[in-house]
Amino acid sequence: MTDVVVIGAGKFAREVARYTEESGYGVARYLAVEGEEVHAPDGTWTKLAAHPPDEGTKVVLAVSGMKQRREVIEEYITPRGWQAVNVVHPSARVDPAAIGGQGNIIGPDNYVGVRTVLGSYNVVNYRCTFGHHSRIGSGNFFAPNFHAGNSVEIGDGNFFGLACTVAPEVRIGDTCRFQAGLTLFENAASGFSYLSPSRIKAIKSTES
Repeated sequence: MTDVVVIGAGKFAREVARYTEESGYGVARYLAVEGEEVHAPDGTWTKLAAHPPDEGTKVVLAVSGMKQRREVIEEYITPRGWQAVNVVHPSARVDPAAIGGQGNIIGPDNYVGVRTVLGSYNVVNYRCTFGHHSRIGSGNFFAPNFHAGNSVEIGDGNFFGLACTVAPEVRIGDTCRFQAGLTLFENAASGFSYLSPSRIKAIKSTES
């Protein structure tokens, strides 16, 4: 069994640690990033800034904040020469050729179609699907139950909320945020937040 260091010690890191262990890795320790609320068990974690591992250490990036993820990659993983491993849960159906980069986390019950390729540092939570002949960039975060049709192109650094759907042949730019539950039928330009105008709101009833 290969040991890895999990970067992150919050709630999301505990979830990713489960994926990691079920994928055949051992978690040596957690490294808490600045400002993170720690949920790792006592005695299993240290602060990232105080105890960075040696060059060549195998790591799993397990913080959920998009800004924090970029900072850890740019300030720690890349300059210090750490090896960000790809975690692919055994229940996911993913061709080895689909992983074009490093540091991806692909959780349980995901499907990646034929000739679809992912870049680096994508987080694919559980029960997501990507249609065939699609291209997924790097640094994207896909919440559970994301679904994309065939021949989709997705750029870098996008965040998709719960249960988003992308129709076939749609092209999405970079650094966008998509509200949970959106269905996208048209191309999405870079740098925008996409929201649904109709949201359910609770209004307290008054007795007559």
